[in-house]
Amino acid sequence: MKNLFGLSIMIAVIFTACQSNETGNSKDVAQDQIYRHYEITFSEADYSASVDAGFRFAGDKGTTLVLSAPSKITANNVELVERTMLLGGAYYGEPYPIKCPDKKVIVTYTDSKENVLTETYEAGTIAFTEKPDTLYLGKNTSLWFSFSGVDKADNYEITLRDAKLQNISFYSRSATENVFEIPGTATDTLAKGEMLLQIISHKRKELDNHSTLGGTADFSCLYTPVRVVAVKEEVN
Repeated sequence: MKNLFGLSIMIAVIFTACQSNETGNSKDVAQDQIYRHYEITFSEADYSASVDAGFRFAGDKGTTLVLSAPSKITANNVELVERTMLLGGAYYGEPYPIKCPDKKVIVTYTDSKENVLTETYEAGTIAFTEKPDTLYLGKNTSLWFSFSGVDKADNYEITLRDAKLQNISFYSRSATENVFEIPGTATDTLAKGEMLLQIISHKRKELDNHSTLGGTADFSCLYTPVRVVAVKEEVN
């Protein structure tokens, strides 16, 4: 869950940056003028998710809004609670990771007029085409992967974490070529020994229902890491 904790900190910064720190009440504004933003991160390792939601009046940089009954936001039937951003303002999150036994996250927003808006996000399956056992540090490496049940328009990232907890990451070469190209110059300083390779998918979805201002949702999936051995021996 360390990755989810780190992402939650990052999300709080994103929600805060270059935006209004003032806070209003959702019942006091036109409901079709509420801009929504969701940040959802699913972890395949324990089938759980971190979910954060922000509501703003008059655009993505407008006044943050606090929800008052009957307004509420839930994820997999767990009601998210009001939280405070680093530099002020409000957003909503979960006190504990939300369980996702079927790899789905269902986010439901109820506005002050009791309109119910539901969004469903589902993780697919991603695996290396040939599971690597060894990673040769300092040597250019190509890692091919395949996927199913995901959007072909997703962006794919791989992170490498060495025995000293150093991290580096790379994005796949293109949407049509499912391969990570890892330059040897980038791995030369990593530590030998056990290393974790983890694929992460990223998707952005436009929320265009109900609100004339729309909204966005960022959905990321952290797939189960693969363990390899990192060595520095020269290979011909």
